[in-house]
Amino acid sequence: MKKGLFFIVVIVSLFVFGGCQSVSRVDVFGTNDIHGAYFGKDYVTGEAKVSLSNVHFLVESFRDLVGEENILLLDCGDNIQGDNASYYFNYVDSSGNPHLMSRIFNFMKYDAVVVGNHDLEAGHSVYDGITSDYEGDMLAANAFHSSSSECYFKPFSVFNKGGLDIAVVGFTNPNVKSWIAPEKYSGIEFSSITDIAQNVVDKVRREEDPDIVILALHSGLGEPENDDFENCALYLASNIRGVDVVMAAHDHRSLVRKFFNGEDSVLVVDGGARLSALSHISIEVTKKWGKVVNKKISGELVPIYEFPQSESYNEAFAQDFKKVKEFSNMSIGRLVSDLDMEYKMEGDSPYMKLIHKLQLSQKGVDVSINAPLASSGVIPAGELKYNDLFTLYRFENLLYIIQMSGGELDRYLEVAYQKRLSGDSPLYNLDSAAGIVYTVSRSASEGERVNIISMADGTPFETDKIYNVAMTSYRASGAGGMLQEAGIDPTSISERIVEVLPEIRDLLYQYVVTQRNINPQSIFVDKNIGNWSIVR
Repeated sequence: MKKGLFFIVVIVSLFVFGGCQSVSRVDVFGTNDIHGAYFGKDYVTGEAKVSLSNVHFLVESFRDLVGEENILLLDCGDNIQGDNASYYFNYVDSSGNPHLMSRIFNFMKYDAVVVGNHDLEAGHSVYDGITSDYEGDMLAANAFHSSSSECYFKPFSVFNKGGLDIAVVGFTNPNVKSWIAPEKYSGIEFSSITDIAQNVVDKVRREEDPDIVILALHSGLGEPENDDFENCALYLASNIRGVDVVMAAHDHRSLVRKFFNGEDSVLVVDGGARLSALSHISIEVTKKWGKVVNKKISGELVPIYEFPQSESYNEAFAQDFKKVKEFSNMSIGRLVSDLDMEYKMEGDSPYMKLIHKLQLSQKGVDVSINAPLASSGVIPAGELKYNDLFTLYRFENLLYIIQMSGGELDRYLEVAYQKRLSGDSPLYNLDSAAGIVYTVSRSASEGERVNIISMADGTPFETDKIYNVAMTSYRASGAGGMLQEAGIDPTSISERIVEVLPEIRDLLYQYVVTQRNINPQSIFVDKNIGNWSIVR
């Protein structure tokens, strides 16, 4: 009798505690490519703009509605570049306090953050500090210590949310070396995401036995059938087994769509950039006898501008905003005449002439190479504020002075103008040169279009002579492919470096402060800068 009762108790217990069917639901929110959009007001005009304050309002509303234990908040990288605030807290702030980004991550209760390529270009002191001060996990399974096989950041994290074990595997963009100076990522090696993703997922599945696996990437969408080094999100979704969701970033595109990987459908979400939308993923899992028997996963992109700002967020970071506002409105000089920023197809604009003038003014520079970072607009004559420098130069590129032969420079310009004439390259790859006089023929054969007539001062240009050429760290690292096609290996660029100068925006600041009065019209006609034109 006692024995029979014992078995009845065991059977009932199994049914009640393990065998009954249960349904669990979790909401995952994701940001990506924030690019410094921390504050909800313009630093000069005071106009409202979309920022993390709006995101905080929305996520906190959901936490209040369904419970914090049922919400997972993730970010896919590129947070500390692209705005006055990120620049200020990367390079100017001397308070000794933790970086604003880590404080925001903690305040908003981000569960995990993927490292983006722009997050690394501020250098070790910045991103190592953020990693240390952030209470969540910084993820990058394909970033390794150069001296060992250990991951520099965490490869993955497992979170228990809503009764589900959710594994988040993070990957940074492996093309980092093509964009930023080596000293910025010293001691770190990067592997292809697609080379290791399946092994990492298999290990996580085997060792952690999660209910859900999310790949959180700082990689663009790419194509399902194309194993692209830089943009591989759709390829991973279509080819990696054991994955439920892929969160993409980097390419500033927007997408919500499912892809079949041979076994199951995989949701892919990409929220665009600068908080145009918040990725929202709904996960509903049915378990029976403790095993997953059904999954319902759906996604949407939520327009952030439809939601108000968070009062508690704005209050928490009010003093930080005040610092950046004061910094942005600092007077640095004066424009004597309007500065035309419009992109010119067949010659340099006054804006580009100013950048070339700056680079040629550095000691020992013979030739300047740069591309436009703006395509329209006018900065009016009058007071120049530090804020205007972010319009003049958007990125934190160092200025490299490297040695190139005249022949290499000629081949480099052939590639650059092929991009310009084809019309299918982004603005930031449309290089021009200064310090020389040259023409570009539309009708000539590819590779024979550029005719370098002389140096700017009229002395001969020689193909065998070695010239000191100023270009951005972005370009010197191989971005855009011009160096490679000119026959120069970017991985050996250190052998050609004459000098590495500070960031171009800093050089521009020093130039404006020293000159005080900047006359774009006189710079535009300055014969010492040289000139070029497109001819038939």
